[in-house]
Amino acid sequence: MFWVSVAAILPACAPQKNGPVASVYHNTTARYNAYFYARQRIEEIEAAIDASNENNFNTILNIYPKIDTAVVAGLQEQIEDCIKKSSIAIERHPKSKWVDDSYILVGLCRFYNGDYGNAIQTFKYVNVNSKDKDARHRALIDLMRTFIDASEQNNAIAVSDYLKKEKLNRSNKIQLHLTRAYLSKQQEDFSNVVSNLLVAAPLMRNDEGKAKIYYIIGQIYQQLGFDAEAYSNYQKVLRSNPEYELFFYARLNMAQVYDLSRNSDIRKIRKYFRKLLKDQKNKEYKDKIYYEMAAFEQKQGNLEDAIELYNNSIVSSISNNRQKAYSYLALGKIYYEELKEYKKAKAYYDSTLTVLPADEPDFEQIANRQEVLAAFVEQLNIIETQDSLLALAEMDTASLSAYLEEVAASQQAQREATAKVAAQQQRRTQRSSNSLQQIDNPFAQNAEQAQDEVQGDKWYFYNAAALSSGRTAFTRKWGNRSLEDNWRRSEKSVAANLNQTPVAVADTTTADAGNKQSAEEIISSEKAMMMSEIPFSDSAKVTAYKKIEDAYFSLGNIYNFQLEEPTNAAQTFDTLLIRFPETPYKPEVLYQLYLITKGLEDSISEKYKNQLLNEFPNSTFAKILLNPNYREENNVDGERLKKTYKLAYNLYNRKHYPEAMQLLQDSLQAYPDNPFSDNVVFLEAMITGKMDGDLRYQLALQNFIKEYPDSELITYAEKLQETAKEFKEKRARERRAEFISEFEEQHTFVLVYDRTSDLSNELLYEIEVFNKNYFTESNLKTANLALDNNKLMIIVQQFPGKDSSYEYYKAFNGENSPLKRLAKSVTINVEFNNFVITEDNFDILYQTKDMESYLRFFSNNYGIFSIN
Repeated sequence: MFWVSVAAILPACAPQKNGPVASVYHNTTARYNAYFYARQRIEEIEAAIDASNENNFNTILNIYPKIDTAVVAGLQEQIEDCIKKSSIAIERHPKSKWVDDSYILVGLCRFYNGDYGNAIQTFKYVNVNSKDKDARHRALIDLMRTFIDASEQNNAIAVSDYLKKEKLNRSNKIQLHLTRAYLSKQQEDFSNVVSNLLVAAPLMRNDEGKAKIYYIIGQIYQQLGFDAEAYSNYQKVLRSNPEYELFFYARLNMAQVYDLSRNSDIRKIRKYFRKLLKDQKNKEYKDKIYYEMAAFEQKQGNLEDAIELYNNSIVSSISNNRQKAYSYLALGKIYYEELKEYKKAKAYYDSTLTVLPADEPDFEQIANRQEVLAAFVEQLNIIETQDSLLALAEMDTASLSAYLEEVAASQQAQREATAKVAAQQQRRTQRSSNSLQQIDNPFAQNAEQAQDEVQGDKWYFYNAAALSSGRTAFTRKWGNRSLEDNWRRSEKSVAANLNQTPVAVADTTTADAGNKQSAEEIISSEKAMMMSEIPFSDSAKVTAYKKIEDAYFSLGNIYNFQLEEPTNAAQTFDTLLIRFPETPYKPEVLYQLYLITKGLEDSISEKYKNQLLNEFPNSTFAKILLNPNYREENNVDGERLKKTYKLAYNLYNRKHYPEAMQLLQDSLQAYPDNPFSDNVVFLEAMITGKMDGDLRYQLALQNFIKEYPDSELITYAEKLQETAKEFKEKRARERRAEFISEFEEQHTFVLVYDRTSDLSNELLYEIEVFNKNYFTESNLKTANLALDNNKLMIIVQQFPGKDSSYEYYKAFNGENSPLKRLAKSVTINVEFNNFVITEDNFDILYQTKDMESYLRFFSNNYGIFSIN
C-alpha cells in the first residue's frame, strides 16, 4: 500500500505539475532546502559586512553599513553558494511561492558584489513577473537601494514615488522608509531623513535595530539644535533594550542636550559625567567621556578646563585612534580659532593627522589647514629666529659667551631630565601591560608629548620657548645687563657668582666623572654651534634681514588668503613696510592693503592707492588698480607674444640675428608686461651673445637672472653664464691687454673691490641710492660681476660717451660719494678702484684680467686716476 501511495505522489511532484499535492511538496521542499540554505548564506554575508563597519559615534551613524569591497572579496564563497542554492530553488521548484524570494536573494548577492547592472535586472524581473505583491514591493525597495548606490538618484526617486501609491506590509514599509532615509542622508536632506525614520522606528521590534534608528533620530535633532527632541529620542533608545555601546552613547548624549536653566543643572551634568567615569563598565570609554566633558566645559566658556579634559581624553585613548584624533583636533581648533596661538594649533593638527583615519569626511579639510599652519609657523619661526640671532650679534663678547653657556647648560639639563622621565616610564610599562593603571601621573605622558609637539625643531635658536627659557636663565643668574664691556663688574651683588658652576649644570649631576666630563663637552660643542649661527659679518646680517623681510611678506599672504584674517594681514604688511621701506614687495603690499581697507576705512584705502600710483605707476598692481581687466587683457597679449616669439626663434635658428632681435624688441614694446616676457628676454640675451660680444652677453644673462628670478629658464641661464665665464678666462690666458684709443662710444663706470670684503649687497644698495638721488634722468642700471677669483666689480651702464661718463666719475668721487655714505655705517678696510671704460676696452679687460694695465691707460687718456 505504501509503494502505491508513493507511486501516486511522485508524478504529482514533477516540477511543472500544479496540483494541490505538488504545490505543497514544492513549497515545502523549496523553503526548507535550497531557499533555507540560500537565506542562511545571505544572512552570513550581511552579518560580515555589518561587522566590518566601525560605528563612529562622533558622526551620524549609517542607516545601512558601508559595503567594503575588500570584505566582499573574502565572501565570494558564500555569495556563489547563495546564488547556487537560490538557482536550485528556482529550477527545481518553479511553481513554488519561494521562487520570487529566491530571485530576490540572487539580486542581493549581485548587489553586495557590486554587480549593479545584473542586480537591477534581477529586481526588475521580480517586479514584472511576480504575482506576489509583497515580493514585488520588496524587490522594488531593493531596486531603489541599488539605484542609490549606483548613483542613479533620479531612478531611485521614481521607484520611491511609485511605492507611495502601494499598500505595503509592515516589513516592507519599514524597509521603504529606511531606504528613503538612506537616500535623503546622502543628499544631506536631514529633515526628510528624520521624517522617514520617525515612520519606521515605531513599526520596528527591538531585535530589528529599533534602538539604533532612534539614536540616529536623536543625533540629527541634536545636530539641528532641537535639544528637547534629541533628548526624547535618546530616552527611547534606552527603552529599546540596546546593546551596551549604544546605551552608553545615548546616555552620554543626553547630558549634552539637557536643558540647562539653572546653575544647579550644570552641577548635575558634571556630577553625571563623574559618575560615568567611575562606572567600571565604562572603562574602555573613558576617552569619550573626557571628550564630552571637555566639549561641555568649552560650551560653558571654560577653555582652561576644556583643554585639560581634552588632554585627559588623549591620555585615556589607548586603542581608539579615531577618538584620540578628535581630541587632538578639538585642541587644535581651540588654539586656532579661539586663542589664535598658531604654533600650538599647528602642533595639535600635526598630531591629529598622525592618528586620524583617512575615511573621515573632513580629512582633506583638516590636512589643508595643517599645511597652512605649517607654512605659517615656518615664517613665524624665521622672523623670531633671525631677530634673536641679530640681537645676539649686538651683545659684547663676554655677555654673549656667558649667555650661550647658560643656554647650552639649560638644554643639557632638560635632555637629562627628559631621559630620566623616559626611563621611569619604561620601567613602569615593563611592570604592567596596563600602562594606564600604572602611570603615577596620568598627565605626564601627555605633557611630555605636548612639549615635543609644541617645541617643534630641536635646535635652540629655532625654538622660541627654549630661547625664552634661556634668556630667563641668564637673567636669573646675571640679572638684567646692558650691552657694555666688563659687564660682570656692573653690580657687586653678582660678584660672588662669578666662579660658581651655572645652576643648570649643578642640577644635572651624573653618576661618575666620566659622564660629567661628557656632559661638559656636549655643552661646549653646543655653545660653539650656536655661536656659529650668529650673523656677525655685515653680509650675514644682510642675509638675516632678507629672510625676515621675505617671511613677513609670506606671513601677510597667509593671514590674508589662507587664514582669512585681513586685520592681522594688514598689521603684518604695515610692519613689513615700516621695517623694510624699500622692499621689492612694496607695490604688491600696497595693493593688498588697498583691497583690505577698501570699504572699511576709505581714507586709509585712498592713502594706499595714491601711494601705489605715485611711487610705482608702471607696476602690474598699479595697472590692475586702474584697470581691473588688466590681467585678462595681459593674458591675451601673452598669447600674441608667443606667436611672435616662435617667428623670432625660427629667425634665430637661421642666423638672421638682427631681424630676430628687432622682432622681439617690437613685440616687447607692444606687450611690455605679460607672463611670457621672460622667454622673450632670454632669447634676446642669446641673440646678444651672437651679435654684440661677450660683455653684452654676460650682462644680458645677468639682467635676465635679476629681473626674472622665478622663471623656469633661470637654471639654464646660470649654466650659460658660468660656461661663458670659463671660456673668457681661457681666452684671457692666451692674449695680452692692448686697449683701444677710441673714446666716442658708450662708456661704463666700474668699481673694483676685494672679494673677501663681503660688501656686495651694501655697495650695490648705496650706488643705486646715489643714482636715484643725483642721476635720476639717466636711467642707469647697475650689476655685479666677478673680475677674477680675488676681485669683484660693480658696473653702472650706460653712458653715451666719454664726457657724460666722466661727469659721473667725478660725482662718484666727490662729496656725495656712496663710499663715504657706506663708511658711516660700516667699517671699511678694503681697497677700491673706480674708473670709466669703453665697451670694447671693457671686453679686453674682462678677458685679460689685466687691471693694472688699464689703470695706466685710464690715467694717460682720461687725465685722472683714482684709487680710494
